[in-house]
Amino acid sequence: MRLTACGEAKARIKTLIKSKAETLLMRGPESIEHFFSPQTVAVIGASDHKGSIGHTIFENMKKAQIKALFPVNPKHATIQGIRAYPTVRETSGQIDLAVIVVPSHAVPSTLEECMQHKVKAVIIVSAGFSETGERDNTRKISELIGKYPSTRVMGPNCVGVLNSHNKVDTTFFERSRMKEPKKGTLSFISQSGALGSMILDWIATQQFGINKFASYGNAMDVDESDLLEYFGRDKNTKVIAMYLEGAKEGRKFYETAKKISRKKPIIVLKGGRHDETSMATASHTGSMAGASKVYDAAFKQAGIIEADDILDLFSIAKMLEREPLPKGNRVQIITNGGGFGIVTADQMLMNGLALAKISHQTAARLYKQMPTATISNPMDLIGDADVERYLNAIKAAHNDQNVDIIVVLVLFNLPSLELGKLMGLAKPHGKITKPIMVIAIGSEFTQKYLEKMEHEGFTTFNYPSIVAKALKEVVAYSEYLKKN
Repeated sequence: MRLTACGEAKARIKTLIKSKAETLLMRGPESIEHFFSPQTVAVIGASDHKGSIGHTIFENMKKAQIKALFPVNPKHATIQGIRAYPTVRETSGQIDLAVIVVPSHAVPSTLEECMQHKVKAVIIVSAGFSETGERDNTRKISELIGKYPSTRVMGPNCVGVLNSHNKVDTTFFERSRMKEPKKGTLSFISQSGALGSMILDWIATQQFGINKFASYGNAMDVDESDLLEYFGRDKNTKVIAMYLEGAKEGRKFYETAKKISRKKPIIVLKGGRHDETSMATASHTGSMAGASKVYDAAFKQAGIIEADDILDLFSIAKMLEREPLPKGNRVQIITNGGGFGIVTADQMLMNGLALAKISHQTAARLYKQMPTATISNPMDLIGDADVERYLNAIKAAHNDQNVDIIVVLVLFNLPSLELGKLMGLAKPHGKITKPIMVIAIGSEFTQKYLEKMEHEGFTTFNYPSIVAKALKEVVAYSEYLKKN
């Protein structure tokens, strides 16, 4: 009898352990892949009405590289020329991802239908839940998430995801009104869909791209930590940028970030850093921003780079995506305009960086190559500098052990800089071990040639203050990695 009871107990424990392991696997980082790389997608609330959210989402998803797309709407036989289905149950086969865009009162029943149909991932675009103080439907959604753990849920009150590689796009951003970002290695997590749309539009005008984007809204299931864990493992993600108002689970976020930041840089723009704005976050995504000083300390300990504004966020991200980490904080400035060099040097020093002092041997070689230049820091190649002079200076600084970072300033409107030869100023691929930034300020003519230098492999910016600020954070991150 005792042996039988003991065996039964062991069997129950074994079953419980197996069940828990299966649940963890269902809800692990691998489960997030269904949002970004589904093969079959249903848009519930898809519409023929131009200007509606359901119409835009379905139109955007028609460009996705997937096997099947199903519009679900009981009021229509076809939507945008494709056969429509009254419910998700009546679509054929397994659905990897469902996007729900129906009135808030209909969301719980629609979600339950998806879960009963064993849909792997659901994005609830619909708003009107905890962010507005609504409790009844919010509670129902929470209960369903607990009852059906194998279906991952993003939202509600979000725009979902964008994957630049397979064109999966669940956002309701009108593509005719904004540019599409290029492919890149930066993945962006945003608690705010509106801010995310603005940033995606802006990034499309820049010379770097997006890998994946996620707006997760009220985070009733999938939260910032889940996405951080996923991007930490994602082979196409090199840098992670985030807009965060408040972490759903502070300890989970801290532990996840601390682990990921050792492998990939994480840059966070924190919303609600002041008492007046922290209250606004509660009515935005239903989250509390928390004490700013607590977040600042947690970010620092976890190796997170904190940005002060949107421009700061993506200047740091661009630098980390395209350049090697610096070994120190010693900056060599190279310019063909003396005043420009001095202003830049001031910005570097104001941000805690140091001006490099090149070795006597390097200085002697450069004096021989260009006797009219001022070989110091800033290194002034003077107004008649040509491409060859710039190349000599950059190579010398790169080979000098006293230099950690190279900042190149270019006045494109000086006549000696032969624009036909400018593309000879190309950054050699695979041979660069120090970050090299190019800065130029000017009108359309300057921007045109700055963009050409970007195409040649250089990382370019318009203002020394932006570069100095970003370099300060990049150097601090490099130091963090050395100590951890």
